[in-house]
Amino acid sequence: MYYLANGLPIGAIYALVALGYSLIYASAGVLNWSQGDMVMLGAYIGYSLHRLLGLNYVLSLLISMLVVACVGMLVERTVLHSLRKRSSPSINVVIGTLGVAIICRNVALAIWGPDAQPFPSPVGSTPINIGNLRVLPQDILIVALGVALMLLLQYFLKYTREGKALRAVAQDRMAASLMGVDVGKADMLAFAASAAMGAAAGILIAPLFFVTFNMGAGIGLKGFVAAVVGGLGNIPGAIAGGFFLGLIESLASGKISSGYRDAIAFSVLIMVLWLKPSGLFSRTTKETV
Repeated sequence: MYYLANGLPIGAIYALVALGYSLIYASAGVLNWSQGDMVMLGAYIGYSLHRLLGLNYVLSLLISMLVVACVGMLVERTVLHSLRKRSSPSINVVIGTLGVAIICRNVALAIWGPDAQPFPSPVGSTPINIGNLRVLPQDILIVALGVALMLLLQYFLKYTREGKALRAVAQDRMAASLMGVDVGKADMLAFAASAAMGAAAGILIAPLFFVTFNMGAGIGLKGFVAAVVGGLGNIPGAIAGGFFLGLIESLASGKISSGYRDAIAFSVLIMVLWLKPSGLFSRTTKETV
């Protein structure tokens, strides 16, 4: 139970970031290497709204998600849409998103500086005793809000007109276009939703760690590992992969050493790519979203 309690919160963060990778890959067929920096932007915007302007935590979370979603749409218009109009290969789009990540990092460094910023938890830091376990209130908040956002995304994809259009594009881009679906709008929506999920991950994890301009690099890589483990482009798989990776890291830290958690996470990635490249939680049907 101890490892479960420690693995679920970080697993929820990885799942939110992995959802961003999978959404964009399913819709546009490219990897967005700026996804980790959407986490960083969300944390910094939430920090500015909460600490500097005095807004409450939930309102700061919602506004930061909205602002970073607009950044995601801007990235889609300036990188994906522009390069596809020029018939550039997919690798150019991937390199473009990597450039966006570097730009975001340097803009954050210029605005907020190199010093790490503390972000107080809205629910306090006094551990809660649940049986023999001592759980931080922020961990409970991360899991609760993280799962709520995942369910909200699933509802959006399954029961809204825009969500069904995005799923159609993910299943067959050409057929969706022939049926009248605006694939460009679907791509922009995928970037917006993925950026919003990344922002939510950033502001949720900020009270557990300091907010820094390079915090998105490590979280972004772990989110990518979770997406690959779950099956890149598979939304339920991304969620399962995030929690799976969080539990693996928790077990590795407790049974071996916290210094090896990164090495073990990437060892899991290599083994998945070797044994089951489609992902541990991939489905046999073509529809992935």
